[in-house]
Amino acid sequence: MPELLQDRLPLMPLAYALLGYLVLQILLNIIGSYLLRRAENPPVAVVKHAFWGNVTGAIYLIIVAALLHIWQQAPNAERPPTSILAWGLGGLPAGIVLWYILAKARSLGIRVFGPSQLIAAEDAILQVLPDARYFGWGIINLAVIQPLGRELFMRGVLLPVVAFNMGWGWAVGITLVIELLLRMNVVWVFVNTAYALIMCGLFYLSGNALCGLVAASIAGLIHAIALSYMTLKAAQQRIEAELAEQAAESAASNATPTEDNSVPSDENDSLG
Repeated sequence: MPELLQDRLPLMPLAYALLGYLVLQILLNIIGSYLLRRAENPPVAVVKHAFWGNVTGAIYLIIVAALLHIWQQAPNAERPPTSILAWGLGGLPAGIVLWYILAKARSLGIRVFGPSQLIAAEDAILQVLPDARYFGWGIINLAVIQPLGRELFMRGVLLPVVAFNMGWGWAVGITLVIELLLRMNVVWVFVNTAYALIMCGLFYLSGNALCGLVAASIAGLIHAIALSYMTLKAAQQRIEAELAEQAAESAASNATPTEDNSVPSDENDSLG
């Protein structure tokens, strides 16, 4: 557990930061709904909106986390943990385990609650034509942007601030509730619960956010690669289905007897 200089820290800056994030998400959803209604290619529009929405939200959380540390409204460790490099490297295998658990949790959520429109971005990426840009966006978003924004704020600021005011039990519980509220979709209940508990546990054990950040990046990278593979596979299946349909139509047209409009030979002879 990290050793901190402050004994108590005000909670109102965190409340204002979370309120600002909520307002930002509402505005992004309003803008996204307007753009999607006017989009000529809805799947592509969904993918682009999800990417830029995540970028905007993550940049907001990164800026807020940095400002709270600069203004000394967030805890600073008295000394860096001596095993910070070891914990950072430990995030590599932890990320693989995290990805596996989250994949199972997501499947469980879909089985229990059914598919949801709020995971439309992942469904939309399967409908667009394979494009290196979208693959790059997915990797940057899931492996870099989201882990940075989420971990620097949730574990770098929110969790330790609440812990020093209310204790670790309350801190983990409040962090979990906030993460669930920020992604208000029943499909993600199991995913967010597992993610928050694992990340809070890594922070508690390591005393820093580095291990969790590395683990989240590895899990996001694997998820992005899996989505890219699924996109290529879906595109291949669509092409094979179109080729099979064309072959069936061609076979059907060849099997249909054509009307013979030629004049019989004996009639030709009589005309001659």
